[in-house]
Amino acid sequence: MSAAATLGLQSQQTSAIIADHLREQVIDGSFAPGAQLNEARIAADYEVSRGPVREALQRLVQEGLLESRRNRGVFVRELTDEDAAEIFAAREVLECAAAAVIAAKPSAERASIASALSSVVAELHEAADAGDEVRALRLDHAFHRRFVESAGNSRLSRAYSTIATESLICTSHAVGAHPALGDFSTHHEELVRLTEQGDIEGIHEAVHRHLTPRTA
Repeated sequence: MSAAATLGLQSQQTSAIIADHLREQVIDGSFAPGAQLNEARIAADYEVSRGPVREALQRLVQEGLLESRRNRGVFVRELTDEDAAEIFAAREVLECAAAAVIAAKPSAERASIASALSSVVAELHEAADAGDEVRALRLDHAFHRRFVESAGNSRLSRAYSTIATESLICTSHAVGAHPALGDFSTHHEELVRLTEQGDIEGIHEAVHRHLTPRTA
């Protein structure tokens, strides 16, 4: 590999790391909705040139977390109630599409998927018992992301990934406005059971119940 190619790879890796860090700060509210992200300041914070920072910001613009305003800079996107409704409606469509694929899998494979999902539910129980809503919300999203990924369709997973991040931002910014944590656990236990049974209609119903209240 040439020196130029090596430097290019290093730049890509650096921008990916910065993008991951910035994404996390958007999700946890460190960068508030509407806040401007200063390219030069971020570059100084990470002690890198502005190139990798620019690439990282562009990646988050493409993901829909940031928006670029002509002659003004890059800002954290402000999600409206209408945005939230669209996000959760899209989640329902994608999760139901994954359910159709999973339900058609052999029973042994469904059992394996259910077992993997159960491990997330166990962590969710711990978070609920501890009253840790922030962790519970993240585990909720981790569960549904793993559910979709279990379909084994890379394009479906890729489409869901961006929607899931936007969804996590919506829920993270509304901590305290969610159903009781025990209800989260019950919902996910139900989905595990329905997944193992291959009950596609039951999964559709459960996903709809889980997501619809959030769009109200």
